[in-house]
Amino acid sequence: MIGITGGNGVLGKILIHKYNKKNQEISVFTGDITIFDEVNKWLFENQINQIVHLASKVAVKDVQNNLSRAYDVNIAGTINLIKAIEFNKSKVFFFYASSSHVYKSSKFPLAETDTVEPINSYGLTKYISEMVLNDYKKNNPEFGLCIGRIFSFFHESQKPPFLYPNLIQRFQNDDLKKPFHLFGALSTRDFLNADDVCDIIIKLVAKKQEGTVNVASGKSIRIIDFVEKIAPIKLNFTYDINEKQNHLNADTSLLNKILENE
Repeated sequence: MIGITGGNGVLGKILIHKYNKKNQEISVFTGDITIFDEVNKWLFENQINQIVHLASKVAVKDVQNNLSRAYDVNIAGTINLIKAIEFNKSKVFFFYASSSHVYKSSKFPLAETDTVEPINSYGLTKYISEMVLNDYKKNNPEFGLCIGRIFSFFHESQKPPFLYPNLIQRFQNDDLKKPFHLFGALSTRDFLNADDVCDIIIKLVAKKQEGTVNVASGKSIRIIDFVEKIAPIKLNFTYDINEKQNHLNADTSLLNKILENE
C-alpha cells in the first residue's frame, strides 16, 4: 500500500489521479500531519509500506509570515512520520519531496553533491527534514529513503501566490499594452510541468531508488524568457537591473542515469 501525504496539493492531486489510473492501491492521509496520533493511526490501519511525503507549507511568503506553523508542518510533520514508522516497526520505503531551495544559488547547474545553503526559510525547513531523515536512515539501514529535490514546476491547477498562476492572473487583468514590470526577471530557474514531476516520482518510488535525486528538466531559463514563452502577446518588459539575482538550475545527470536503467 502506498501512502500519500499532501493529497490536496497540486502534486498530490495529480499523483493520486495517476496512481488511480494505474489501479495502484493507495491511501491518502487526510488528517493533521502535526498530530502524531493521527499519523500513527493512518500508518497502522492501512498497512502502508511505501510513503510519498508531499505535505508541506510551500509558498515562500506564507512560510515567512508564519514560521512556527511552517516548522510544525514541514519539520514536525516529517518527524511524526518517522516516529510512527518506529512505533509500528514498519518496513517502509519513504519518498520525501524536498526542494531546490535547499541549494546555494549558483549560475552553474546544481548537482546533488553541491553546496547546500537554503536561500529562504522554506528551503531551511526542507533541509532540516532531509537531515532528520538521513540520520534515521544512518541508524536504520533497512529504511528505504529517496529524497527528491524538486525544482520549479508549473500547472494549470496552481493558484496564487506561485509564479505561474500569478502570471496567468496578470495576463487576464493587466493592460498588456503597457510596460510589464517583472520582479526577478534575470534570475534563472529549471521549470518542469507538474505532470512530469509526478511521473518521475512514480518511477523513483517504483524502483525504490535510494539517495538524493534532483527532480527537474535539466534546462535553465531566465524568468523573463519563461514569461515571454507563455505570454499571450509580446510584452514590453521593465525590471530593476540592480535587483539581486538567484539561480536554481538542475544538473539531472543522476536522474537521467536512473531513468535510463528502467
